[in-house]
Amino acid sequence: MDMNVETIQKIQELAEPNIISEHGYVYTDKLLNLVHVPKVETIHLNTLDSLIAAVKAEVGKYDGTLIVHIESEREVYVYSGICEKDRSREKPFRTEAVTPQLTFNRNMDYESMMIALKSKFVESSELTELVQLLGTITEENHTQIADDGFTQTVTVRQGIAIKGNKAINPIVKLRPYRTFLEVEQPASNFLVRLSEGAQVALYEADGGAWKIEARRRIYDYLVSGLEELISNGEVIVIA
Repeated sequence: MDMNVETIQKIQELAEPNIISEHGYVYTDKLLNLVHVPKVETIHLNTLDSLIAAVKAEVGKYDGTLIVHIESEREVYVYSGICEKDRSREKPFRTEAVTPQLTFNRNMDYESMMIALKSKFVESSELTELVQLLGTITEENHTQIADDGFTQTVTVRQGIAIKGNKAINPIVKLRPYRTFLEVEQPASNFLVRLSEGAQVALYEADGGAWKIEARRRIYDYLVSGLEELISNGEVIVIA
């Protein structure tokens, strides 16, 4: 009785795999899929305090030492140790900072910028000074005509005027809400640019150094909150 190709292939699929060891390597004639150990679903959090509380509550329920990894100034993940059965890690917790949407490196009208400065930045003397400065700015569009009966002179004045002739400091140090609220917001330099059409812009001028400082402060906060578990070797914090 002849067997077709599909039947032969089916028999081959049902057959036990042949596993051979040669020169320190293991070979097989079939594709083998690893059966993974079940993993918990990741719990998504929004504060460092909630992350600390969750880690303390479940610290002994995972393989090995829990690793608290500060992946960025806005995100922290918690990983389990390596599972020996399938060489994987669980990721039980993730926390992401909830911060206001900030608009840098492009023009905004004065009113929108002043609202943003008052609501999305930590109060400081430099912030107050910048807000007061923006409050003194007016947009000029003035035409003056002089006519003596023989000749007529037209003078047009357009652009930005500052009441009281105040000097503008082009670089200001501000502290926007850009990381977890439990830690002090890092300060960084911004370049202030005014342009016609009642427009103002803040350009970031610290090369991203604030991100390094934010991660350091997150690290210090987590180490303080998890001090006992770290001392016992149950948790490590890495940035």
